[in-house]
Amino acid sequence: MLSCIWKPSEEVRGAKQRALVYFVCGNPGLIGFYVDFLDALRSLLDSSAAGATAYDLYGANLAGFCDDEHEPFGPDNPPLDVHAQVDATYRDVASRRVSSPGGGPDGGSADDKPYDLVILMGHSIGAYICVEIFHRHLRDASRAPHLRLRHGFLLFPTIASLAASQAGTRLNRLRGLPTVDAHFATYAGALLGLLPQRALQWLVEKVLRFSPRAAGVTAEWLKSRDGVLQAFHMAKSELDDILEDTWEDALWEASGADDGTAGGSTTGPRAPRFFMFYGRQDHWVADHVRDEFIARRRRRARAGKKGTTSITVDEGNIAHAFCTREGVVVRWLRQARRELAAAGRGQIIIHGFTGAEPRLARRCKIDEQMKMRAIQAQDDEQIKMRTRRAEDDEQGCATDVTAQVLIGPIL
Repeated sequence: MLSCIWKPSEEVRGAKQRALVYFVCGNPGLIGFYVDFLDALRSLLDSSAAGATAYDLYGANLAGFCDDEHEPFGPDNPPLDVHAQVDATYRDVASRRVSSPGGGPDGGSADDKPYDLVILMGHSIGAYICVEIFHRHLRDASRAPHLRLRHGFLLFPTIASLAASQAGTRLNRLRGLPTVDAHFATYAGALLGLLPQRALQWLVEKVLRFSPRAAGVTAEWLKSRDGVLQAFHMAKSELDDILEDTWEDALWEASGADDGTAGGSTTGPRAPRFFMFYGRQDHWVADHVRDEFIARRRRRARAGKKGTTSITVDEGNIAHAFCTREGVVVRWLRQARRELAAAGRGQIIIHGFTGAEPRLARRCKIDEQMKMRAIQAQDDEQIKMRTRRAEDDEQGCATDVTAQVLIGPIL
C-alpha cells in the first residue's frame, strides 16, 4: 500500500523561497486515491512556476489506515478519532524540512532547514484537519515556532455539522441499528472475507464506476486488517464531534506575509488565508450549512474587516469523491497552463464541468481590499474549441480542473 507521495520541485535553482504544499486526505485516509490529482497539481506547479518560489508537494496516509504503519488495534491501542488525526498531522507537518537535491521528504542533508512557508491542502475531512491546525497554531505557535503556515486550500470542506448532511443522516441511521455502532467493522469483515481481493476490485470498478487505480486502492483497504475499523471509528467521531462552526472570525481573515510566526512580518500583502471550493450538490455538506457559512463570511467582508475568505461554489457537477473517478488529461493541462500564464499573478481561474464539457469560465481577482469580484466571461467560440479538445480525451477533466482552481492563488 502506498504510504506517501513526494513530488519535490525540480526548479530550485534561483528560487528565493522554498515552500511545501502538504496534502491531507479525506476519509478513508489513503493517499493512493489522490495520485492522479497530485500528478496534475505537480504539472501545473511546474508549468506555471514564476521562479521566485520553489514548491515541493507532499501527501501521506492518515494515521491508522495502513496496517504496516501501526500496531494492530486493540483495547490498549484504539483507532484514532478526528482530534487524534489533527494532532498526528500537525506533528508531521511541523517535522517537514527542506530537502537537498535528490533528498527525500524528510530532508536530505545535515543542514536541512524548515520551509519558508507551508500551504495546507485538504479534501473533505482533511479540510477540517487543515483549519484546526491553523487554529491551534495561530493560538499557540510554541509547539512549532519554526512553522510558517501561509494558506489553506480546502476542497469540498466538511468543516461543520456533518450529521446534517444527507450522507451523515444515513450513516447515523445505520448506527442506530442494534449492535451496529459497536460491531460494524466485525460484520463488514465477515462479509468482505467472502470475496478475494481481485474480485472485490472488479466489483468496485464495475458497480461504483471507480477508476482502475481507485478500485485497487479501495479493494486493498477493504481487505486490510484495520482499515475499515479506522474509517468507521473516524466517521463516528466526525458526526459526533464536528458540530457548528465555533472558530473565531479572525481565523477566516486575511493572511499576513507569514502569519507573524517564526519571526515573520505582517506588513506584507494580505491575501485570503483560506481558499475554499464547495461542490454544487455535495452529499457530505448540507446546503444550508454551506450557505450560512458563506453568508457569515460575506457579512464580515462587507463590514470592512481584514480581508476575507475566497469561496467558490462549483457550477458544474464535480463530485465530492472526484479522486475516485477522474484521470489526468494532458491536453487540458496545456490549456490550463496558457490560461494561468495569461491571468497573471494573484488571479484564480475557475471552471465548472459536467463530464468533459465546460459550463462556466469565470476569472476572479482579489482587489486592493482583498475582496473577490467575479466577472463572467462568455466567449462562445472559445468554449466550442475547449469542448472539442475535451471530447478528444476518453476521461473527464474534473481532477485537473480542481487542481487548476487551487493553483492560481499561489503563483
